[in-house]
Amino acid sequence: MREIYFGEFRLIVIQQIREIEAENPPYQSTEWFLLRYLKRIEKTIEPPASSGRVDNSIRALIRFYVDMIEEQSSLAERCRMINEEYRKALRSHKES
Repeated sequence: MREIYFGEFRLIVIQQIREIEAENPPYQSTEWFLLRYLKRIEKTIEPPASSGRVDNSIRALIRFYVDMIEEQSSLAERCRMINEEYRKALRSHKES
């Protein structure tokens, strides 16, 4: 697969990780698990990043979101924003 540069998306993911870490989530809480999914995404978007590897991490995050996070929570908003930014990065790559 072709490599994709996820520069801006990576910065957004790192920002979300830092914000959650600053809250010091309890062990095995929903926030703690979300943090693990975001760190997994961060690792897969380090250059060189293929869309297939990143897509698998995003799908895992979405499954976690659907199964474990309340629809009207701040965590849900974070997950939706991450997914939207990922899709935006893919669209901008296709346009270039």
